[in-house]
Amino acid sequence: MRIAGLQTDLRFGLRLLRRNPETSVVAILAMAVAIGIAGTMFSVVNAILIQPLPFKQPDRLVAIWQIDPLNASMWRPAAPGNYADWRRMSKSFENTGVALNISKTLTSFDEPDTPLMQQVSAGYFDTLGVPPALGRTFSAEEDRPGSRAVVVLSYELWQRGFGGERNVLGRTAELDGQPYEIIGVMPADFDNPIFGLTDRPQAWLPLALAENGLDRRGNDHYVIARLKDGVSLDQARQELTRVSEEIRTEHPDTNRSIEALVTPLKENIVRGVRSGVVLLFGAVLFVLLIASSNVAHLLLTRSVAREREFALRRALGAGTGRLARQLMIESLLLMVFCAVPGLLLTIWGTGAVGLLIPTGLNIPHFDFQVGRNVVLFTIGVSLLPGLALGLLPALYARRVNIIAGLAGTFRATGSRGSKRTQKLLVIAETALSVALLIGASLMVQSFRNLQRLDQGFDPRNVLTFRVSTRGAKYRDNEARQRFFKDIKDRLAGMPGVVSVGAAQSHPFYPQFGMTTLVIEGQPAPEPGSEPRATALRAAPDYFSAMKIPLVRGRLFTADDVAGTPNVALVSAQMARQFWGSDDPIGKRLAIGNNRNMFRQVVGVVGDVRSDGFPPEPRPTVYVPVEQDVAPLAIAYVLRTSGNPMAFLEAAKREVWSVDRAMPVYLVRTMEETVSGLDWRTGFVMSLLAIFSAISLLLAVMGIYAALSYVVSQQTREFGIRMALGAERQDVLKLVVRQGMTLATVGVAIGVIASIALTGLMSSLLFGVSATDPLTFAGVALILGCVSLIACYVPARRATKVDPLVALKYE
Repeated sequence: MRIAGLQTDLRFGLRLLRRNPETSVVAILAMAVAIGIAGTMFSVVNAILIQPLPFKQPDRLVAIWQIDPLNASMWRPAAPGNYADWRRMSKSFENTGVALNISKTLTSFDEPDTPLMQQVSAGYFDTLGVPPALGRTFSAEEDRPGSRAVVVLSYELWQRGFGGERNVLGRTAELDGQPYEIIGVMPADFDNPIFGLTDRPQAWLPLALAENGLDRRGNDHYVIARLKDGVSLDQARQELTRVSEEIRTEHPDTNRSIEALVTPLKENIVRGVRSGVVLLFGAVLFVLLIASSNVAHLLLTRSVAREREFALRRALGAGTGRLARQLMIESLLLMVFCAVPGLLLTIWGTGAVGLLIPTGLNIPHFDFQVGRNVVLFTIGVSLLPGLALGLLPALYARRVNIIAGLAGTFRATGSRGSKRTQKLLVIAETALSVALLIGASLMVQSFRNLQRLDQGFDPRNVLTFRVSTRGAKYRDNEARQRFFKDIKDRLAGMPGVVSVGAAQSHPFYPQFGMTTLVIEGQPAPEPGSEPRATALRAAPDYFSAMKIPLVRGRLFTADDVAGTPNVALVSAQMARQFWGSDDPIGKRLAIGNNRNMFRQVVGVVGDVRSDGFPPEPRPTVYVPVEQDVAPLAIAYVLRTSGNPMAFLEAAKREVWSVDRAMPVYLVRTMEETVSGLDWRTGFVMSLLAIFSAISLLLAVMGIYAALSYVVSQQTREFGIRMALGAERQDVLKLVVRQGMTLATVGVAIGVIASIALTGLMSSLLFGVSATDPLTFAGVALILGCVSLIACYVPARRATKVDPLVALKYE
């Protein structure tokens, strides 16, 4: 009997949908779009925040960083000596591993290459709990100085370089001219757990930590650990805090301002994007609420038109529960029709999300796909609103007056309660739209401000790549200097190349950290609080190739070579920070460990934001590359007259004409590098802009439909007023005033709510206030105009109705 009744309710619900096809289709499409947006956004949330890392028991994996308590937001890799002390003095960890990023020239293939590699401790892979796909990883004996040369390949390098042959074990790969025995291959889905790298490591070598000097306290090693059973994250943090204090006592010169920071390993991946994703998901919930209010208005409108039906059903004996079941089934049936296209839009949207990430980047662990979690969420956001929205007409049907309904005294205008509910829906939808659009506008403006921020150089038409020197031929400084200069001269002679620069590094390439300075004439600072700056070696033409402006003084010249007075350039930020209002030209400073080798400042150059878009650039000091020890690898910067990538093959030929064994690697245009480093902000802002545009469309549709219906309910009142002598213009003004009153209340509530909500996101904004008056006024004006149109169009249409017809209006 119950099944038969359910079937009857379903058939009746389908007939009801067919009876008003246009209204039903609009509501279904609006809700389906909102469900599709929610499902797509949840696929991002699921991939970034919910899905565990693909390692064994990932909740027990942690990373250990060095931090300065005065600048706790700056996480630094660990010093070998600190890592050794943490491992020796702590009892919280079952296993630990450490990795050091390196590059070696791979000469086993047709073209020499220098892919990203890592030296790792023997316990690194065991800590992660990832077995190799083929062979084995390093033993403890192989992780010692003087052990035989062995290597573990990535799956990609195995396929690319060795054709995926299973007999690769025991063969050799030549790295920097030295043969390494291949002992294993890692799985295809093995990702690097170190945050901030955009390239997958292609091979792993034993670290042999003692060889790197356990007494060193520089920060360059990435440490991971696995918590013991029963040890919590807080317990491990407390223990390492105590250990850090003991290390500080033993090594006051190097560890005066260093503490250990223990974080969940996944925090390394999501740290730079978590707040943006949470903000996006909150915006999606607003979109769902806006779409739900559209559907709620549709269901309430139907309920008003069905008052006689409800009265008749109750007169025939239908109880409140029976009516509620019918209305709940109708609501759920409507949401089922929303769920199917919503799920299809989720599948399409999730696939499109990946297109927003710049090409050429490897983003570890962010696997955007429609899995079980996404499907269940999409179904949930389809059905749960149906249950909630079904209560609205059920509560309305409960209050229907049976006698009035059977007597036919009800009009399509509905009861006072229904009118009040409809007006509240208009106010709520307007307020939600205002809050969402203000938040989205502030974030989009912030992103645009970041993009417009002066980077300190011109990235257009610039090709960058690195060349490294390997082997005995380039062990002495003079040979490396000659090699780098020969390449630079050949590149400068290429047709279409405007200028060529060379430097130890270039903007947005990983820097080598901050080094200490000794500034002549200033009081000696306390140990651990020395002035610091980024130090880079650069050729004279580097600044013109990058278009880094000269503020005052002079740039390097061809005469700044070994044997001439040591000189340096400083950035404007460094000049302000260390010399204040004094002119730094002529001042002297020593860099790093060369405390007795003073250099004279001969020029001040513009600031370069080389680590993204922080509010303040790093202080930077430049030294002539030909006046210092030449680095093992150097970055070339080619400013070209056209598409930079069109010059790549010719540039390779020029490099190989000097030495065919030298690799050309990390090839990118500067524009790709800039967009790649800031992909997280761009990714979040792109999604937010898309969702905001769609939510504005939904809000316009919803507000227009809601206000139009409220106005159309007054048709009979219009007839009475005009029959009594009212002018059409007077009625029009009255109706517009009533509708705009609702919209104004909604806008006011939305603005007040936005002031509180945008305060929570103030840390994410750049160059715009959380209470920016222009943004608030602009959004209020847009929604006010939409509301005005929504009132004016149906009101004008209604005032043209003949009074006699209006008086008979149902």
